[in-house]
Amino acid sequence: MSDSELRAGGGLPATPTAPADAPPARHGQDDRPAPGGPRPAGAGPSAAAPDAAAPDAAAPGRADLDGAAGDGTTPDAEAGADEAGADEAGTPRRRRRGRAALWWTPVVVVVVAGLLAAGAALGDLIDRAPGESSVDVGFARDMSEHHAQAVQMAMIEFDRGGDASTRSVAQDIALTQQREIGVMSAWLSGWGRAQTTGGPPMRWMGGTGKAAGTGHDAHGGTGSAAMGDMPGMNGTADDAAGTAGDTARMPGMATPTELRRLATIRGRDLDVLFLTLMVHHHRGGLAMAQYAAQHADQDRTRSVARAMVLNQSIEIDQMQQDLVRLGAPRA
Repeated sequence: MSDSELRAGGGLPATPTAPADAPPARHGQDDRPAPGGPRPAGAGPSAAAPDAAAPDAAAPGRADLDGAAGDGTTPDAEAGADEAGADEAGTPRRRRRGRAALWWTPVVVVVVAGLLAAGAALGDLIDRAPGESSVDVGFARDMSEHHAQAVQMAMIEFDRGGDASTRSVAQDIALTQQREIGVMSAWLSGWGRAQTTGGPPMRWMGGTGKAAGTGHDAHGGTGSAAMGDMPGMNGTADDAAGTAGDTARMPGMATPTELRRLATIRGRDLDVLFLTLMVHHHRGGLAMAQYAAQHADQDRTRSVARAMVLNQSIEIDQMQQDLVRLGAPRA
């Protein structure tokens, strides 16, 4: 009789036997409840959190671990730290951005203040625009008219002159003085002044324009004592007296008769007449530019006037040499 039969007969509980081919049970595995099943009473801590032992539970991400490293905070705790702030070693990204914005605030204030100062300076310049009778306004008006005649004569020479060097000089004069006309016209517009005036020319020179030429003998006449001190200036006050009854002109301006003569000839004759008239024209312009360079109120007016003095002095020397080369007397 087997042991199981004896137990059954004696009322003893039968002891279960494991199959011969069953693997040996691992320690602690046989008393683990099935997932989702009821937990036995008195179960140990190992059975307290079945979800934590689940193989497919979501593992924490790299960002979560990085955010919690060093201080044991969780992602939720880190979000709270973003709002409440943290110490210097663990300053959150939002706090750093906020501090960067605060760092830029003084820079923005300085830039805005600079713009306001520039606007105020511009307003001061507008408020201090030269007056109607100022040297700046008078020079811009009269020199623009003076330049316009030079451009007219230069274009005639450039179109029909016979000497290549003289035609090149004429081209330079036309381009340079037309550009300067544009500059001075912009000044007058910015100052709120008319481009022209019906009054006599040269009043802005403080009375030195009284001897401005009238008539075809006016070339080189200046009406200014300073004229005689400039290189190449050989005109006199008597030369500027001109013919009574002619319309007053600025010094060095060609007469209508001379302009008609210039427009009807060509070749060498045109070259010689153009060079002669333009030397006288430049001399008259030099007197105006020198006065403006010394007495104008605006820095830009004085600067442009000084440039005119330099350029036209060089051109006078060049044109005198061209006259000699062409076999004509110096102007």
